[in-house]
Amino acid sequence: MLEIYFNSRDTTYKSLFGAVQSGSTVKFRLDVRCDAPVEAYIVIDKSKHRMHLERLIKDLSVFKINIQVSSKPGLMFYHFEISTPYHTVYYGNRPDTYQGQGVKYDKNPLDYQITVYDNYNTPDWIKGRIMYQIFPDRFYKEKIHKSPYWDRIFHSDWYEEPYIEEDFPGGKMECSDFFGGNLQGIIKKLDYIKSLGVGVIYLNPIYLAYSNHRYDAADYMSVDDTLGTKGDLKKLCEEAKKKDIFIILDMVFSHTGSDSIYFDKHKRFNKDGAFNNPDSPYRSWYTFKQDGTYESWWGIETLPNTVETDPGFMSHVFDSIRQWLSLGVKGFRLDVADELPDKFIRELRKVIKSCDKDAILIGEVWEDASNKISYGSRREYLYGYELDSVMNYPYKNAIIDYTLNKINAESFVRRIEIIRENYPPQSYECLMNMLGTHDVSRILSIMGGKGSLEKLPRKQQKGVFLSKEEYDIAFKRLSFCLQLLMCLPGVPCVYYADEAGSQGLKDPFNRKTYPWGREDKKILDLYKEIMNNRYNDDKLKYGSFAIREDHGLVIITRKYQNESCEYTFNNRHLSCSHS
Repeated sequence: MLEIYFNSRDTTYKSLFGAVQSGSTVKFRLDVRCDAPVEAYIVIDKSKHRMHLERLIKDLSVFKINIQVSSKPGLMFYHFEISTPYHTVYYGNRPDTYQGQGVKYDKNPLDYQITVYDNYNTPDWIKGRIMYQIFPDRFYKEKIHKSPYWDRIFHSDWYEEPYIEEDFPGGKMECSDFFGGNLQGIIKKLDYIKSLGVGVIYLNPIYLAYSNHRYDAADYMSVDDTLGTKGDLKKLCEEAKKKDIFIILDMVFSHTGSDSIYFDKHKRFNKDGAFNNPDSPYRSWYTFKQDGTYESWWGIETLPNTVETDPGFMSHVFDSIRQWLSLGVKGFRLDVADELPDKFIRELRKVIKSCDKDAILIGEVWEDASNKISYGSRREYLYGYELDSVMNYPYKNAIIDYTLNKINAESFVRRIEIIRENYPPQSYECLMNMLGTHDVSRILSIMGGKGSLEKLPRKQQKGVFLSKEEYDIAFKRLSFCLQLLMCLPGVPCVYYADEAGSQGLKDPFNRKTYPWGREDKKILDLYKEIMNNRYNDDKLKYGSFAIREDHGLVIITRKYQNESCEYTFNNRHLSCSHS
């Protein structure tokens, strides 16, 4: 008989595994019950180390070993090998790779992971706050500002649906219809935002661009004319700070717009654009082919790819970073971090921290950022010299799947714990946790069971709304998942108008205007209550965190100083309670 008990490794962390600082010593223990002599080894990155038999109690062998991890940040992979005179078995990660208690293998065991990071600090000011994401054109307008560069379409009715392909003159999805939301409008609504318990506002791009989403930068140094001026941004930062709210901006460096001062495909700006002028100072920012075509983002010709490590490009965009910080901005969300070279992100961090050591840098990563591979390379986001933290799509997916009964309590706990185990604690504390963003369907629509319709053509998505029966169950599910979101460590983020009951599937229906005067009061009251509970509760904001499964329930314990609270979630009945 051979039984193996992996009793944890001895670290300062409560979880079985976790990230460790470079140069640390990690103590591993393995308990093996066997009625024959046994030897145990730990195999680290294919290098085998014999474990020491500490004691033998009848047929229980207790093995231990101390391992000093590398002084260089990176990932450390390991499993165990157990040998008897009769056979050899292995003990490793479970097939879902979420770590925790493992399984025996006869061959080819799956490895556990330890993230090794350099010592670094993340900004304390953001920890415990609630974030509010705003798509600027669709939030609130004080007056319409028109751009001198393009003939843009402005909706006369704030409550109209955004345009789709068939609505544009050329029959293509141009994203060039505007509602006129602007920076002055956000200033006007700061009291409302504060009433939600918000302490951080994250703005989708605000620099000059052709489209309403502005991910096609035309000038990194300018505020878009339709939004206002640099003075308006500075005033927004100042007025927000008076209410203890900080502003972070969305920055897009993997590509610019083809209609930009840098590329200028249609000669709107000057003669220095890279597309028409081989001697352009911006020519080296892009990759041109012999036939005159150029590399573009996902093949979209209006989004020419940049060469991010080009010295001229880096110098210019870093100057723009310094400018935004000087106006009072407190940090940045980095679009498509997967497509930015590690060298660029490292240098970007240096620039940001040299201007303001407390500025935050959050990357857009949709998977586990600790072991993400993109373009054939293991990324270095959380090793201590790149990002402060990331968007937490794994938690979003876990919350939604658990709420919709797609996974059980045990699976949910494992999906929560793997992120905590793989991330350095300082990054984990300021994860951006969300249920919705500008890139995914509205959470109310998902809770109403409309997720299966996301792949329909836009014309068919346009008329997708919840029935009365669907709304009733969506409300219950929304309450459940929102309370769960607010119980998890990190920075919960609410996408504008979710709290007003906005519905819609993917772009552009998830980017409708905030329905001022037509809010769903029932949902708004729900959000205000749950968000302010989080805002006023130090246990949820700063407390220690423990999570477990118990008889099919999810139990979360948050403790701060001498106070603790246990929160119980039951997805079968959509119930949550605390004691």
